[in-house]
Amino acid sequence: MKKKLLAAAVVSAFAAPAAFAQTAPTNVTIYGGLVSEVISVKGDDAPGGDYQRRTRVGSPGGTLIGFRGSETLGGGMRVIWQVEQNVGSGDGTGTTNSWGSRNTFLGLQSGIGQVFVGNFDSPLKLVLGINNTMRFGLTGPNGMNPIMNNGDATGDDAANSSAFSRRVNNSVNYASPMFSGFQVRAQYMANENKSLTSGVNPQLSPSLWGVSATWAGGPFRAGVGYQKHTDFRTAGAFPTSRGVDDSSYLISGSWNSGPFLVQAGYSRVSYGTVGGDLKRNNWLVGGQYSMGMHRFRAQYQHAGDGSGAPANTIIGNVVQGGDTGAQMWQLGYGYALSKRTEVYGFYSMMDNDRNGIVNHSGGHASIPAGAFRAGMDITIFGIGMAHSF
Repeated sequence: MKKKLLAAAVVSAFAAPAAFAQTAPTNVTIYGGLVSEVISVKGDDAPGGDYQRRTRVGSPGGTLIGFRGSETLGGGMRVIWQVEQNVGSGDGTGTTNSWGSRNTFLGLQSGIGQVFVGNFDSPLKLVLGINNTMRFGLTGPNGMNPIMNNGDATGDDAANSSAFSRRVNNSVNYASPMFSGFQVRAQYMANENKSLTSGVNPQLSPSLWGVSATWAGGPFRAGVGYQKHTDFRTAGAFPTSRGVDDSSYLISGSWNSGPFLVQAGYSRVSYGTVGGDLKRNNWLVGGQYSMGMHRFRAQYQHAGDGSGAPANTIIGNVVQGGDTGAQMWQLGYGYALSKRTEVYGFYSMMDNDRNGIVNHSGGHASIPAGAFRAGMDITIFGIGMAHSF
């Protein structure tokens, strides 16, 4: 109730002059979270030198503010909307803090589900979110995205076209109603960035589509997702180069009973090349034990060797050949100050194989490109605080 009254006050403060004023909505919810970490980072055991240990301050994700609401239209139909964006925390980063930079949409809801257009997480990314129930998260020093999804990106971002964890702009989305805990999602990203018909070889028409099915019942949660990228990348040499298709599927599940939480996931990423698809299998297992206000956490992630393409093919952090995988160990402890506030500490180690190139995602955790080398092991320990509202 307090959130609704606050939202109404915010809207009223910016209302038009009285002659043009409208009734302020009373069904707006304000929500968000702040997460700040102080960490110590080091990279070593790689040919060519180490990345000397240093202290950083930043946020691993989940630092946001959002506004959502709906309006009843009658006949079982509702308008639904949301505006969500990042906010600076700790490191004061502001490059992606513009309005609507996170999940933002406008659509309709009825008895057959929700249809909305905007900027929204892909169904595959939401499936991995089933494992995002501990403080480890998707990005940052403990994140699952570098191994399970080969990175994190937005839309058809050319700088990170290989990542499958994506917040997809220019997208049309569908979410079914919940049937006995079961829900289906689908998403299509329009090819608005199609290249010109003249002077470009090849002509590219980047688009994305994805689907997922999730189920929740009793102590169990499970999901499976599939995502396909068309023309995000090219393969071959100019002028015979061509657009290629990339795809990934992901399975995720968790079990939570009493003080115990156990979770696991598996993904397979595949990238088109002129000499065959480059593929990698990834998996994770993790768990949490709660004792009063205390949370004890552990997680292990594994990225296999890349296979199926010409030797030494590199796409994102997937490399064809032997000794190109990575392992990541994570240990954590949290203390709940309240239902919405936690302080925590952690230790993580990214252990790359001799030719592995898996780096962290998240600005305060990753080793800079000029300093990161194949085979580098990254050790991070730190403390943090998280609050949701």
